[in-house]
Amino acid sequence: MTHPAIRLSIAIALAALLVAPGCRKAQDAAMETAIESATGAKVDVDKDGNEVTIKTEQGDLRIATAEDGGSVAMPANFPKDVFLPADNTLASAMDMGGMQMLNMTTPQELAAVSADIEKSMQDQGWKREMAMQAGGGNTLMYSKDKRQVVYQMLKADEGGTQLAIRTGENG
Repeated sequence: MTHPAIRLSIAIALAALLVAPGCRKAQDAAMETAIESATGAKVDVDKDGNEVTIKTEQGDLRIATAEDGGSVAMPANFPKDVFLPADNTLASAMDMGGMQMLNMTTPQELAAVSADIEKSMQDQGWKREMAMQAGGGNTLMYSKDKRQVVYQMLKADEGGTQLAIRTGENG
């Protein structure tokens, strides 16, 4: 299996793990076994079942998720020059070989979040590559040096904004 195909398989399997209902312990064990047999990668699930590390030849893939509106810790190596709303609940964080993804909610309205992102990113030397509004959401993409950041925002069901952020090397 090629490197991108392994990552896609892992991502799909983990997405199923994160949204599937049922007994968490049994679900974790089944997903761990499925990922290991599908990819040959070693999978470690923390004792709470909230963090998964998948060890591959290309490096480690780490995913942390929170349940029931909780928040996970921000990855220590997340770039300091990438804007994050001050008031946020970090539902999940993924670190995959230099590419990081965060999913969070903030009580701020979507327009305010977009404006804050735009101002902060440009103030820190990022160049906006794309801005798109569609289906009640916004997407903003920035580049700086050899890095890229993509923000995807939607109005949250309970008010405020859902925000997904992906950052990593460009290209």
